[in-house]
Amino acid sequence: MALLIVSIILTIILFIGLGFRYIPGEGRFDDGKISWKFSKRNLLSFLALIIVAFGFFTKIPANSVGIIYSPFDGTREQTLSEGFHGKNIFDQVYKMSTEVQTMTVENLTTQTMDAQYLNSVLDIKYRVSASNAYLVFKQFRTMDNMSQNLIIPTTQRVLEMVTTKYNVIDILGESRTEVYHELETMLTEEFAKYGVEFYAISITDMDAGDALEQAITDEAVAKKAVETAEQNLLKAQTEAKQQSVQAQAKQDAARIEAETKLIEAEAEKQANELLNQSLTDEILRMEWINKWNGQMPTYYSGDDSGAGIIFDATTVTETE
Repeated sequence: MALLIVSIILTIILFIGLGFRYIPGEGRFDDGKISWKFSKRNLLSFLALIIVAFGFFTKIPANSVGIIYSPFDGTREQTLSEGFHGKNIFDQVYKMSTEVQTMTVENLTTQTMDAQYLNSVLDIKYRVSASNAYLVFKQFRTMDNMSQNLIIPTTQRVLEMVTTKYNVIDILGESRTEVYHELETMLTEEFAKYGVEFYAISITDMDAGDALEQAITDEAVAKKAVETAEQNLLKAQTEAKQQSVQAQAKQDAARIEAETKLIEAEAEKQANELLNQSLTDEILRMEWINKWNGQMPTYYSGDDSGAGIIFDATTVTETE
């Protein structure tokens, strides 16, 4: 639209300017005059309308989108992507960055469930949605306005909603991960309503006051001491149980060994008894004869009754 107006004005100026001509006078002191007259060179002024041709094209830089505003039907929902695009001469194209932006939100004071106050500093990462950038343009027009009127107040409101669910000690301690998760979920939902995509959040500082933070530190130290004592007790109980199991195992092994020896002794005794019962005098003689090596030592073998066998070098005599 601006190019059209400029080109029309420039054409008119050139058309008028090219029509003027100077007519020299015939007098001694040249009493010439300037007059205007249409001629073919006036047509050269229409070359200025070439500028209008640039109004039919627009270029969108990298990591940006183009928002089309028409004087006839307002802001269009359809956005232009990177590169060259044709457009209506009357439309205006506003370029908006879709790069990830980082904003530090400071001096956020919120209250906790136990009526304590927290002063926080948060880093918020976000970007304008390529498909819904028209929402940002319609409501905030510029990125700076969006930061001041959307990012800061929305972050403050969401943080207040989250911190009132927890005690201050939990927020600064074991519930910190849950706080992060709730902030991310709620900020994603809130930013999306205005055409902004949430990326990440970092809590760079949370100040609860020196006295309270010292109390939190002392409680953490005491809790750690209790946990250490419980661990040591559990370790001692485990070691005692292991020693008891080992002692019981030794007792069982000794008992089994004693029972085994007793069984072996009983078996050996029964075997000897069976052997003694089976060894008669006839069997003993036969065994002796079978094992005789041919030498005849002289000796006497017998019992108290006088019966026995007398051996000498040449004869074997049985006496009674």
